[in-house]
Amino acid sequence: MRRLFSAALAAAALVPGAVAAKGEGIGLWMEGQVSEVRAEGRDIRLVLSGRFWFDQYRGQEPAVVEVHDPRTGGAASIPAVLTQGRPFYAMTQNWRGGSIRKSGALLEILQDAAASGKSVRFELADSRLSFGRGGTLAVERAIVRRATDHTLR
Repeated sequence: MRRLFSAALAAAALVPGAVAAKGEGIGLWMEGQVSEVRAEGRDIRLVLSGRFWFDQYRGQEPAVVEVHDPRTGGAASIPAVLTQGRPFYAMTQNWRGGSIRKSGALLEILQDAAASGKSVRFELADSRLSFGRGGTLAVERAIVRRATDHTLR
């Protein structure tokens, strides 16, 4: 009986529990004007002048942490290397609608936004961030799942 109980306890400890992950998560977001947009293979390099923020979900209300320019407290200049996600969703300006887009759509959206000076919002996944001296931030790698497309109505 003891062996059975010990085996059941060991099995329960090895099986991942849903309770540990319930209600937990993090969202990574960027928003602002883009410049210096260029393609390098599947990667897109750019500089974002705007904000970067984390949404940490624990329970009902997300906790938000924003990254600003440490000198001015305003918009930060954030270099980024991005890859279009699969699937990728182009979103309307108010983010209440969108459409699935094919490969290459993110680069077109970013080039149009850079030319027009319009702000773009990104939802990021699988990101690698670099925090430098003086409070600077660079996105070394990230997959974009959703982005604002100003041509959608």
